[in-house]
Amino acid sequence: MIEKMRKYTFVLYHQDYEKFLADLQKLGLVHIIRSCDEKTESQTKNLELMQEYGECVKFLSKLKSIAPKQAIPLPTKALLNKINEAREEKEKLQHTIDLVKKQIRDLSPWGHFDYDLVRKLKEAGLTIRFHTCLKNHFKPEWQKNYPLKIVNEVGGILYFVVITDDGDPCLEADTFSFHQHTLQEFEDKLKELENKQKDIDDYLYSIAPTAIEMFNEELKHLSREYEFEDALQQGKYEAENTIRLLSGWIPISLEQGLKEFLDKNNIIYVSEDAKPEENPPIKLRNNWFARLFEPISKMYMLPYYNEFDLTPFFAPFFALFFGFCNADIGYGIVIIILAVILKLKMKNQGMKDIMTLLMIFGTASIIMGWVMGSALAYDLKTIPAIKDKIFIKDNNQIFNYALLLGAIQILFGIAISAVKTIRKNGFKFGLTTIGTWLLLFGLTVLGSSLLGTDISKVQPYLKYPIYIGLAMILLFNSPGKNIILNILNGFWLLYQIVTGYFGDILSYIRLFALSVSSAILGFVMNSIGSQIAHGIPVVGPVIFVLFMLFGHTLNIALGGLSGFVHPLRLTFVEFYKNAAFAGPGLEYKPFGKKE
Repeated sequence: MIEKMRKYTFVLYHQDYEKFLADLQKLGLVHIIRSCDEKTESQTKNLELMQEYGECVKFLSKLKSIAPKQAIPLPTKALLNKINEAREEKEKLQHTIDLVKKQIRDLSPWGHFDYDLVRKLKEAGLTIRFHTCLKNHFKPEWQKNYPLKIVNEVGGILYFVVITDDGDPCLEADTFSFHQHTLQEFEDKLKELENKQKDIDDYLYSIAPTAIEMFNEELKHLSREYEFEDALQQGKYEAENTIRLLSGWIPISLEQGLKEFLDKNNIIYVSEDAKPEENPPIKLRNNWFARLFEPISKMYMLPYYNEFDLTPFFAPFFALFFGFCNADIGYGIVIIILAVILKLKMKNQGMKDIMTLLMIFGTASIIMGWVMGSALAYDLKTIPAIKDKIFIKDNNQIFNYALLLGAIQILFGIAISAVKTIRKNGFKFGLTTIGTWLLLFGLTVLGSSLLGTDISKVQPYLKYPIYIGLAMILLFNSPGKNIILNILNGFWLLYQIVTGYFGDILSYIRLFALSVSSAILGFVMNSIGSQIAHGIPVVGPVIFVLFMLFGHTLNIALGGLSGFVHPLRLTFVEFYKNAAFAGPGLEYKPFGKKE
């Protein structure tokens, strides 16, 4: 659900404004309403510094240093400059190293030789020329016509030298020109450069843990300064610039803390209930189960203030869809074990909540695994003792239930849309949506007979919701307008409803596809593993274990990714659309509070 907000306007003497903001920042309850978006020079500098520190932290974090924290006798800014200098030097060195390595690669086929010998031969009137050509382009007569020596062959290319005393030999080959430095000189240069680079790396590795901690603290400080400077700009001047007015939002559940603060400091204020047209910020408040799914909600967008928070409505479906895509008892147990281990190691509460969510997904996989009869991709229906306890017997049933789940979620979304419309515009404006729900409900139940469901007992009654729904759509789609226009518009609306509904339902076939593909991949892994175990003597069991660990780990990873991404798509496209979700809402971000 969305917490109710209250708007506060604070009346302050202009000289007291900064102190009030400092106290308000410490309180960390009020979401300040913005009245100015211009950035001061100080804010711009802070942003630039924050970017520098952030990039440096990101760079140092990649080093994965395990060096112990140590005191660094440098101010934070000086340390940042020194690290940036080291990074620049390291990049320059790497560029030079790459060039030297290229030179070494070019010279290596020729090997080590005395360049002075080449010079002495030239002084004696002889010319030594270095050539390369493809092996299949080399002509044997060249060796008969010229003093020629093949030096090397690398990758199908011949490297050879020719010594002449009468000009250039007529060879259809490329001429190689040497650099000023020898191969040995380049190799020595490479060692020197790599040693310098290693010295820089050792320095960065040694200071990384401490530097990251120092920079993160500085980032917090700069962030608070930036936020404070921004808040300074939001107060409006009144009464010839002697009074400043500042407005903000606060959830009603936190209002008492603010009132105590204001009364204690003798602050004059005016409070009023939030109005939807003012676009108050959104703070979600749900039970422990739905709260775990709030990060998923925020991946799309927050609702408007007068909207429904759809998080508690899609949460059970999302977990069920994940389980449907990864319907395997063994996989579910592995996911839960992994989540528990990671949760015990994590300190951040947000990450702990994500691991709890992962446990819920694992539990859903276990439940659906039992429903479909799969454990580590082994078919439990082959076990006589439990064969009759497996709910879904074949792929046709999986397909049918995927469509049924889709129909249920869509109908649920339309019901939410009807309630929203009635709340906002009145009952008569919600009649069309109610009619849509009745029509589609009747068609869904009727269509379920095609999937093998016995509806003989309810079939005689299905005409009532269908006919009533049709009448509502045709007659009440535009309350207050001409009845003929209503009917004509109703037929067009009816076409859109029916085609859109069945198109949305078909989207849920992806649940079936993912479930079956995961099962097939797991079965293939088991089949290959069995052949390895029985077909390879002595080491077969060892290879079998390694292969099964790799194969099923890969299947769990792929299934976990697909089981998250595709329910995400079904939620945000099919469900949100049919629930008439509208956004985005502005997230509640209290001044001074840091998560």
